[in-house]
Amino acid sequence: MLLRLPVITAAMLAVISLAHAADDELTIQGIGISRDIDCQGKNVGVYGAENEIALTGQCRTITVHGSKHKVSFEQGQTLSVSGSDNVVNGGRANDVVVSVAKNIVTTTLEAGEEPGKLKATGANNKITLVLSGPSRLDVGGVEQVVEWSKADGAPNPEVRSSGALNSIKRKK
Repeated sequence: MLLRLPVITAAMLAVISLAHAADDELTIQGIGISRDIDCQGKNVGVYGAENEIALTGQCRTITVHGSKHKVSFEQGQTLSVSGSDNVVNGGRANDVVVSVAKNIVTTTLEAGEEPGKLKATGANNKITLVLSGPSRLDVGGVEQVVEWSKADGAPNPEVRSSGALNSIKRKK
């Protein structure tokens, strides 16, 4: 049995490696991590607290979950920010989801085959958008602040609002 242990261990490591290779999320998890990361077309997840992450290149889904993260990005299909007191500044995203409380998100909302979409829930989030094409803003929750401006030729957004004390305004 002892002779088989190295073989079993090697087989288990190979399975773990294959499972990890199939997983195309670049994961940053912890507290106080500072990194620059090239997305290489992959999903990226930032979890924990107080991480400072700069994402370069084309990302698929960018997930920021936790508290007090500072994240910048160049391009993402989907940006999902949840937790509290996160600051996310970006280039362009097709879909943006912001939830929970006191997050600050700044990005260009880009249309693809479908209009660019914002979905905001929770309370006291501040979202600043540049709309580069057709877009839909769906804002719920309490005391959300959404400011938007348009790139040349972009139409006004379709706006849906629910909740209380939300502000959705064109940036002056």
